[in-house]
Order: sequence, then structure tokens, then C-alpha cells
Amino acid sequence: MYSLSKDADSVSQLKPALDLMLKKLNDTHGRFFHNNQYLSYYSGDKKEHRKNMNSEVYNEIQSIQVYEFKTLVLDDSIGYVRIVGLPMGDNQKMSNDIQNAVCKLVENGAKKWVIDLRFNGGGNMFPMVEGIASIIGDGIVGGTKGVTDDESSIWQIKNGDFFYDEQNVAIENKCPISEVQKIAVLTSVYTASSGEALAVILKNRPKTRFFGNKTMGMVTATDYTPIDSLTAMMISVSYYKDRKSNVYNEFVDVDEIIEFEPKVEIGEDKGINRAIEWLNKK
Repeated sequence: MYSLSKDADSVSQLKPALDLMLKKLNDTHGRFFHNNQYLSYYSGDKKEHRKNMNSEVYNEIQSIQVYEFKTLVLDDSIGYVRIVGLPMGDNQKMSNDIQNAVCKLVENGAKKWVIDLRFNGGGNMFPMVEGIASIIGDGIVGGTKGVTDDESSIWQIKNGDFFYDEQNVAIENKCPISEVQKIAVLTSVYTASSGEALAVILKNRPKTRFFGNKTMGMVTATDYTPIDSLTAMMISVSYYKDRKSNVYNEFVDVDEIIEFEPKVEIGEDKGINRAIEWLNKK
């Protein structure tokens, strides 16, 4: 790294040295930022399950502009919730927006759920989890496992409020759900980062089944470190783990593989139709 950076006279010229660092760490989730732009990241070797990824679909999902948050009632008693990637920002507002839509589904008779994470490219996990915390249910729901206790964490839901260690959003739980309800979770190879964290939170939950495809594989928590006023580093420090302490260091897998076609109408969506079939089974 010193050799590659010895002649650098600007931060941008540090890119080859930083690229080498991330490559040697094999950190495909780590990032360096400068002036609100990516300065360095490492993609790694393309994993087998990623080889058929469509770059256009990937870019559309990452943009958070094409596929929007969506809720509706399917088959009278099934609530459909599509959670997309979310930016950093007003956690209370974003959490309330999701929870209000969920509560409307509850009012309209939803008692079983399709949680669609196929369009979720990551971002801010707090409102993603907080918004559907009443559906997930109280208790320890996972966390992260690092080399040290300081780099590990606990995720739990208390009275419908999501806690990441001691951090929480603290919005009112407007529609508490007392019983454990069935959830069908949909994932795709485009489900990444915080989208995968939410998938892990739902793993090994009672009355829950996964449909779709293996997730992208950005299954690490990153540590945000400012370097100066314009430059910051995010390095992976721990892997996600589920409520039974299973550690996910490659991707989140599914119970049933279902082809993902992002452009089809909901009525023709193979993943949604299979989820409905399972949810309606006695």
C-alpha cells in the first residue's frame, strides 16, 4: 500500500492502494468514500449464484427509483409488503410510513404475510425492521458475530420496537399483533446488505418459509470510520447471525427456488403465487 501511494498528491490517487487493501481483506462489502463518491470498493470473484445477474435490473434496484415500496391485500387475508432499499434519513418518518401501511392491511383483514425483499438492495435497516416489527414479533431476532464482543451485536424486538444493541427508533406500535402469524419471505440475488439483514431476522422464525433465490452475499455489518471531513471508511467487522445463532458468511438461502421476473404483474408473479399457495395450506 505504501508503495502504491508514495507518489499520490491527492486523495483520489490513493485508490490503487485502497483497492489492494480491500482485496487482501477479501471485503466485498467494504467501501471508501471521498466527497460523497465511491473512492474504492472490491467486487471480488463473481460467485456462482450471481453469474446470471442482470446489470440493468441490479442498477434499477440500487437506484431505489424504479421499484417502490408497495402494500396490498391478496386473497382476502394475506398482506403483501414489498420493502425496498432505504436511504439514511428520518428513521421515524420512514418507519411510520411502513407501519401505517401495515396497520391498514391489518384493518383490512390481513392475518398472513408475504414479505417481498427481492427488490431490496440495502441501505438503512432501522426503518425496514421497525416498520414490520409487529409482524416479526418480540424477542431476540438475530445480530452479528465478530471476532470480538465489541464487534458483535444483538438485534431484538421489544414491544414492537426494534433494537440494534441499545439503538432504536422508538415509534408507537399502532397495531400490535399478539399471535405468531405465517410469513412467506421472497428473496432474489439482488437482495443485498440490509435487505439480507432483514432476511436473516426472519430466518428460523416459526411459521416462516423462504421462496426465491439465494441473496447477493453482502452479509456483513460494516464499521463507519471518518478519516477527515470529506473521507470515510467502511470495513466489514462481523457477519449476520439469526435468532438461533447460525452465522451467514456467504448468502441467505431459500427453502424453495422460484424464478424471479421483476417486470411481471403481481397476478403472474411465480414467487407471489407460490407464497399464496403455501400460506393458504392448512
